[in-house]
Amino acid sequence: MDEIKEKNQQNNGNPTPQNGGNGGAGGRRRRRKKRGGNHGQNNQNQNAQPAQQSKQATQSNSNQPQKQSVPNNQNNGNTNAGGKKNKNKHAQKQNQAGGNKPTPQKQDAEKKDENRKDTYVYTLDGNLYINLTNKCSNGCDFCVRNERASYYGNYLWLRHGDPTVDKVISALKGMGDLGRFKEAVFCGFGEPTYKVAEMVALCDYFHEKGISTRLNTNGQGNLINKRDIVPDLKGKIDLVNVSLNASCVEKYQPICRSQFGESGFNGMIEFAKLCHKNEINCRFSIVDCIGEEEVEACKRLAESVKIPLYIRKYITDS
Repeated sequence: MDEIKEKNQQNNGNPTPQNGGNGGAGGRRRRRKKRGGNHGQNNQNQNAQPAQQSKQATQSNSNQPQKQSVPNNQNNGNTNAGGKKNKNKHAQKQNQAGGNKPTPQKQDAEKKDENRKDTYVYTLDGNLYINLTNKCSNGCDFCVRNERASYYGNYLWLRHGDPTVDKVISALKGMGDLGRFKEAVFCGFGEPTYKVAEMVALCDYFHEKGISTRLNTNGQGNLINKRDIVPDLKGKIDLVNVSLNASCVEKYQPICRSQFGESGFNGMIEFAKLCHKNEINCRFSIVDCIGEEEVEACKRLAESVKIPLYIRKYITDS
């Protein structure tokens, strides 16, 4: 997942409807005052109610054409009972588009998507890629999966759950001669270290066929699994590529938004150091678009922990 993120340095989500906005999602509309009401007046004025109601009805009828002249997209749930504009842009778009009813084109696309098989294996740049999960402990702003249904024509969202080892091997058998691939890379629309056992088993399969293995990771595998997984990787993963993304936690967390908070960045650095200590080939990687000053800061960080730094080209289109 992190190699994909580096190629496209997005999460996310529509604004949450506010109470009192459209009356939905738990919001309630304010009750309108009854016409002709005499709240706070004396009983002496009660006899004047019929005349007042008649006058109000006349005024209401005279104002009716003005209400009808308001465009539908401005007077169809986009203001609350108090007259305030609703800030829910998602709801406004739905009103302008005629509600939630999908267009025939969208229905056809959804039907095709339902019939599409999950992609466990795909190829890119002469390498074989393994898509084990869509789970990720980060919510990176620049992540390619935020805005795309596919990546280089590969539909990587898993609709039927994470694959077993047997399902991945079955997909690999449909790829023909695997010897033509330079590497088998664990990378997809998720963080591979959520599936350590499956990944290790597949490493044995690839090594039997003479294919080297690489793990592209955010480096939070020990935090995810609540244990040190580095010994599991030794002799299985030939290269661990840790996506660094930033030179310090103050810059990392605002753009990567780890579910572990600041521990996400620190855990990543510690994971890389443990790989180095256990003699597992490990490197940090960044993209060249983060600015010269930040690139230099990342170099200093990598040198301080004795981890090589790989600077990737930024790819703008996939």
